[in-house]
Amino acid sequence: MKLWPFRRKPLITEDVYGRLMTSFGRIIDREPFLKGPAEALADRVARERPELVERVDTRFYRGAAIYHLRLLAGSWIMAREGGVPFETAEVFEEAVIWKFAGAGKETGWLAKRVSQLARGEFERRTAQDD
Repeated sequence: MKLWPFRRKPLITEDVYGRLMTSFGRIIDREPFLKGPAEALADRVARERPELVERVDTRFYRGAAIYHLRLLAGSWIMAREGGVPFETAEVFEEAVIWKFAGAGKETGWLAKRVSQLARGEFERRTAQDD
């Protein structure tokens, strides 16, 4: 799936990032049907790479990684339900990667992974454990 339909990526600034966070924060945290699943996705990604979460939290504040990832996951859920265009969630993913970059380039993996899970782009385990 080609995620970037634009000729160039949008310029991300603190102002743009702040507006995205405010918009999604107002919606996702108030709607239990968005907040619960988004929180579960963010928590799963945090368990997969806790060292990256710690880097982000150290750079910003405790809980920053989970908060930003929860809103990002929620944006993808909204996009899948038709609440926002897919391009909006794509821009928000790029913005979170941009924001986390100050804590190290590899922290962008967190945003990419939560987006991948929220879009349903992963292989499901179908085998039963003995």
